[in-house]
Amino acid sequence: MAMTLEQINREIETLALETVMLDPEDVPNLGKTAKSIESIINLAKTLKEENLISICAAMKHYIESVILRETTDLGPFERGVSALQKIVDNLAKNKSYEVNIDELIADLGQKDKDYIESTFNNSIVTGKEVETGENKIAKEKYGYPAGSTAPAKIHDEDREIISDFVGESLDNLATIEVKLMDLEQDPTDVETINAIFRPFHTVKGVSGFLNFNKINQFAHTVENLLDKARNGELTITGEIIDIILESVDLLKSMIENVRSSLDTGILFEGSEDIEYFNQRIEDLISPETKDRKKRLGEMLVSSGTVTKADIAEALEIQQKKPEKKIGEILVEHDKVKTKAVVSSLREQKRVDVLESLQVKVDTVKLDNIVDMVGELAIAQSMLRQHEAVLNNKDRKLLQITNQLNLITSSLQTTAMSMRMVPIKNTFQKMLRLVRDLARKAGKEIQLVTSGEETEIDRNLIEEIYEPMVHMIRNSIDHGLELSEERVANNKPEQGTIYLKAYHKGGNIVIEIGDDGRGLNREKIMSKALQIGLVKEGEKLTEAEIDNLIFHPGFSTADKVTDISGRGVGTDVVKSKVEKLRGRVEVRSFTDKGATFYIRLPLTLAIVDGMIVKVANERFIIPTLNIQESFRPQKKEVFTVKGEGEVIKVRNNLIPLIRLDRLLGLNKESASQQAKAEPWEKLVVVVENQEKKKCLLVDELIGREEVVIKSMGGWLKDIKGIAGSVIMGDGRVGLILDIGSIFQLVSRE
Repeated sequence: MAMTLEQINREIETLALETVMLDPEDVPNLGKTAKSIESIINLAKTLKEENLISICAAMKHYIESVILRETTDLGPFERGVSALQKIVDNLAKNKSYEVNIDELIADLGQKDKDYIESTFNNSIVTGKEVETGENKIAKEKYGYPAGSTAPAKIHDEDREIISDFVGESLDNLATIEVKLMDLEQDPTDVETINAIFRPFHTVKGVSGFLNFNKINQFAHTVENLLDKARNGELTITGEIIDIILESVDLLKSMIENVRSSLDTGILFEGSEDIEYFNQRIEDLISPETKDRKKRLGEMLVSSGTVTKADIAEALEIQQKKPEKKIGEILVEHDKVKTKAVVSSLREQKRVDVLESLQVKVDTVKLDNIVDMVGELAIAQSMLRQHEAVLNNKDRKLLQITNQLNLITSSLQTTAMSMRMVPIKNTFQKMLRLVRDLARKAGKEIQLVTSGEETEIDRNLIEEIYEPMVHMIRNSIDHGLELSEERVANNKPEQGTIYLKAYHKGGNIVIEIGDDGRGLNREKIMSKALQIGLVKEGEKLTEAEIDNLIFHPGFSTADKVTDISGRGVGTDVVKSKVEKLRGRVEVRSFTDKGATFYIRLPLTLAIVDGMIVKVANERFIIPTLNIQESFRPQKKEVFTVKGEGEVIKVRNNLIPLIRLDRLLGLNKESASQQAKAEPWEKLVVVVENQEKKKCLLVDELIGREEVVIKSMGGWLKDIKGIAGSVIMGDGRVGLILDIGSIFQLVSRE
């Protein structure tokens, strides 16, 4: 029994995976799913588990109704899969059922358990073979078994079916032409690509069951092309749009031929040359042929110089006389002038040269180039600030150094751009994630994306994936409500997750938001008080309350689910983003949703920062954290008992951090440093997690983009320091980690 139960569990897990990818219009996979259920039924029979058999039988009836287009809602079937998983899990633990069998069977559209058992027993239990979904739809709707060869002669019982197929297919193909105009305007619009994909998919599926093999084969080829495009493996170009339009025309022609067959009584799909189109499409989507040079025959046909029939005839002659070239054969048979062939060959050569200029570069080599360009920039900066150059009055030398500055800056920009890639592929992965998690949570959710072409450092792409996944999981599990709750609150039944990317202020910003219930601030404060994160009576702003969720281990989930609620998500996001020298913030509005903002530098190799001097040491404060800088007046400096020094900035009191004390600088003259008054120095207002502090510095040297150097070894984990740079005079400057500094201050 244990072995059988394990087999059933494996079959159900396989069924669960199939269900995640199931599409109501994908008849072949629906039929495959029906077969999977049959396997579970046969195993359940050996255990004599009648309830399991009854549920599976109801699910099989339901999937057949989807195949027959009686319903398109897969929700009840998915709930059936979940019920099967629970039942088998309970059987393994010798527990009783936690599933209402009759309610589930009714949900699947059947009368009751006894009815489904009696219906089922008349087939499976008595040994009769239950028809698969494919055979059932073929027999009941199309008049002959799936997989059989359609007769050349059209029978009277087939006429209505074929007529319906023709009408529906032509209507579907007509929608494609409208959508292609939209795609021409925005080739990256995934929704438009999907809208074009679906009609081809439908024509392919139905023509396959009707055994219109030529239509089926061609629709399948075009479907493959569109599938590559919607998965991000292929970029939509003018050439692809043109071939889709031509494909629509060809399919229309073949379907019109089928319509004419209804009058003649003899099935005829047409004599169109689909091999030529198939080859053109395969050349676009096949990795092996994508980069090959264009054939001469294709170029002559596309220019209208010769016909496809002329090329086909020339190819037949070439098979008999392989020593002759296509161009030579066409000229000999007066199909084309020599001048046209020469012109096409010249164009072919030009295209070949252009393709040869595109080379793949190993990412390790690319990173080495970026590193060496960074070293060059450092050397150039050191040269520019060298005393011999600064004091030299030679105009020629000054001209040369200025030219070197321009070249180095341009080279650095070009090298960095080579590492930049669109964030599109990462966004597309989220489409599948949202779909799967929404099904698991039993919620209706759509993902709306924008800014997919925004470019980001390749190394950042890999690091930001996990934080984005955590945020989307939280939106689905905590943020978005069930459909019933949304409707009760006058919201659309379907929830929405927004994913945006854009450049702002020299940084990339990724927004992950939803239109759900927003953060529950009362619950957050209650939890924070419970774990001692805030003190009783402490007043916090709404933004400060919201940002408490980033505290390690903080979670307001009532129960742990397999989607989120373990108290690690937001903490992981914060730590990951800060390691990338970025910031993460959250904005929430009750019953309107919450949005997380992840701000990152454009690249990990260079930091844009303000160089400051503190106790004769130089530090770099990332501009991402800087709000403003100024020299405070004496009347703006206050000492608060138990809280230290504060500076009044725009009517707000902001704590003051003396960097020299915090970082342990100039200990030998600590007493003198302690006497230094803030109004004798400068303050830089910095922000992190909606909290602000004033950093006391001696001097602002200037803003500069500097190349980051790893601290390496045991120095890499020093609190308050994010990395190092080599300054123009060859000395080392340290990059301040503002988030870490705030933590150090809070512990004091």
